Amino acid sequence: MPLKKGLTAAAVLLAASGGAWAEDSYPKFSGEIGIEVQNDFTFDSDDPAAEQNELGTSTGADLFLHFQDGFYINAGLLLEAVRDPGPQEDRVFQDHGLFVEVLTVNFENDTFGVYLGKFGPNFSLGYDAAAGLFGTDILGDDVELAEFLGTGGSVNFGDTAAGALTGSASVFFADTTILSESFITNRGRTVQAAGEPGNTESPESFAIALDSEFESGFRYHLGYARLAADNASAEHRFAIAGEWAFDMGNGVTLVPFAEYVHFENGSANNNESRNYLTGSLGAEWGQWNAGLAYTGKIVTIDGAGNGDTYDDQVSLSAGYAFENGIGLDLGYKHNRTGGVATQTIGLLLSYGFEL
Repeated sequence: MPLKKGLTAAAVLLAASGGAWAEDSYPKFSGEIGIEVQNDFTFDSDDPAAEQNELGTSTGADLFLHFQDGFYINAGLLLEAVRDPGPQEDRVFQDHGLFVEVLTVNFENDTFGVYLGKFGPNFSLGYDAAAGLFGTDILGDDVELAEFLGTGGSVNFGDTAAGALTGSASVFFADTTILSESFITNRGRTVQAAGEPGNTESPESFAIALDSEFESGFRYHLGYARLAADNASAEHRFAIAGEWAFDMGNGVTLVPFAEYVHFENGSANNNESRNYLTGSLGAEWGQWNAGLAYTGKIVTIDGAGNGDTYDDQVSLSAGYAFENGIGLDLGYKHNRTGGVATQTIGLLLSYGFEL
């Protein structure tokens, strides 16, 4: 299963471990590590240069240093390939870099939470929630907001007629410090580039979101982000998502998920809009899992001679989680980008543990 990232992973771990931590003395250290080793074999493409085999890892660590109950530092580290392969280039654990994805000072209690540092603003669910081995591919590349500097917080409104509501907001700008570089293989430092959404001298961008869950297993998400740009129009993003976990009996759970994301002034271009529609169906039966996912992406540029561009991807995968914590997943995807269709088979070996 994909690694949970940043503050999402932190929240999950804190919720699971808060009681035990409260009984210990401070300061104290804890965390979790997720290891993924994946082999993707692209065996058929309209562009022969895209046919290649890649074996690599995406290994993440969420580390916590607690000074007292609710007051802690969170560091999220990620080791993965930081450069794209060349045409028909097969790679085996090449071009991997280790970088800081999250580094925040946090305070939280049952009512609210605040944080300051480097983080991924809360905007979309699909980049992390779409089912299957390849379900998040397009969204992770295009929709996820990650590696920004700033501050944010959340408020827990408790149980309401609209579900158990949590509101969140953050202000931020792109990380151009040494933390934007990577070690082992250096991906280079992010520099301030005129017109790049979110990359400004000060925290001029912001995101707000509303998340809700019901006891029935249904949850929904509403998100908006404004990414400021120097000497260009701001990019506006809107997201709406829903997910429902159904207990079908006999140990079977089905989880349909859907998300729609809209960009205005995409890439800080006044004439560009984007639309992303994602749907997936996850299934769990004992230690087995399966996922079917689809994402369609339409980019419209007013005045462009070739009209709209349409990319899409369909994927299917299945996997098994062993008692010792090791997971094994096999998946297939058909991706069409820029009119080029490509087929890929992937095999994922994963393992996670707490420190």
